[in-house]
Formats: sequence, C-alpha cells, structure tokens
Amino acid sequence: MAFQNGKTVMSDCFFTSPFKIAKPFYRDNGYTEIMVMCASPGILAGDRYNMRFDLSDNTKTIISEQSYRKLYNTGGDFSRQNTRIQAGENASLYYVPYPVIPFAGSRFRSRTDIFLHSSSKLIFGEIFTCGRDGMGERFAFGELLSRTTVYVDGKPVFLDNSRLLGGADKDRDADFSGQGFFEGYSCQGIFFIYGPDDVSINESGGIEAAVSKSSAGFTVRALGKSANSLYRFAGNFFRFC
Repeated sequence: MAFQNGKTVMSDCFFTSPFKIAKPFYRDNGYTEIMVMCASPGILAGDRYNMRFDLSDNTKTIISEQSYRKLYNTGGDFSRQNTRIQAGENASLYYVPYPVIPFAGSRFRSRTDIFLHSSSKLIFGEIFTCGRDGMGERFAFGELLSRTTVYVDGKPVFLDNSRLLGGADKDRDADFSGQGFFEGYSCQGIFFIYGPDDVSINESGGIEAAVSKSSAGFTVRALGKSANSLYRFAGNFFRFC
C-alpha cells in the first residue's frame, strides 16, 4: 500500500490460488479497505497459507476477509497460516479478521508478526469460537496454536502465544468452561491497540471484557457466547484509529 495524491492506494499486488484480492474500497474517513478472498471452502489438511502486507508511510488501511475462517478436520496433520505486516511511519492499520471456526479434528497453527514505527497506529484482533456447537462439536478440535508478536521500532511490545488442546483425542478432557478459561462462554477475542493515549471499553450485552495497559499499547481480552457479537464489539475500537 502506498500514499499517493492524498489517498491510500494498492501500489502492488500478487496472489496465487486460492487467494484473491478484491478491488479496494475507499472509505469517506480516508481509509482504504483491502478484502482478502479465498476460493476454498475453508482451510484443509496440509494447507499452508502465507500472507504479507507492506504499508508505506502515511497510509490508512483496513484488511478484511470475506467470511469466517473454517478449519476442516486435518487428521494427524496441521494446517498453517503465516502473516507478516510491515507498517511505515504514521501508517494506520485496522486488522480484525472474521472469527475462526475449528471443526472436529482440526489442527491449526498460525503466526502473525507485525512491525510498526513509533508513530504508527494499530488495531489487531483474533476471535476463536468453540467450533460448530449446533453440530455437537463443542471444543472437539484437535489443537489451536496462535502466536502473535508486535514490534515497534524493532523491539517487541506485544506477544500472545495461545495454545488450546481440544477434545479430538479421546483421552483428553477439553472442558474450557471452568474458572480461568472460558468462564462458561464459548468464544474468546484477543485484541491489541497501539497508538491512542487511553482505551475505554463500552458495555456490551453478553460480553465480558477487560483492558490492560502495557509499556506500549493496550490489550483487550473478551469472552462471549456469540462470535458475531465479539466481531461487532471489535468494531467499536475503530474510533481509536
């Protein structure tokens, strides 16, 4: 992404199947939305997805996806996704993908590395569901591993390493409903906000959330019974861009 003639534009783009990048959407607030589309019905066994976004100085970008990310049964194998984002000076990025739905027996590992300047702004988030609850697949996945690192001027300021072991293995008790885990909820969201001086959370029905401040940025963790409600909840953070 580049900043040209007062507007954020897609200066270069390359993708291979099953990915496709939709024509950019230009919003009235100066942001340009890039939608990553995928022709596959979901992430299948053996899939290896690699994504990279380079955002030049002064750009304002929203990275979105077409639909929920469905993780299919991978057997004993893992599907993987690696994402690398580099943002320039005074660049602003909003990146909260649609929630992840792990089907029974799915095993998924993702890694996200985001590199910022001290003058950059970022809203990033990940939302995980319990799986297809209506199909009797509540926490029936094999393993979910997600590692996210955010760097500012080359120094790490945020690291989240989440590993959930589901009930795909019969000898494993995958009860996340207790204290210290999902607290009776079925979905969780992890968000990192960098740029504003303060972050406040609006009350939202059916969602329990808390914000913590670190040496650089804010972390918000939220629990809910609906992935869609958590996704809408994350949309409220856009006011901090």
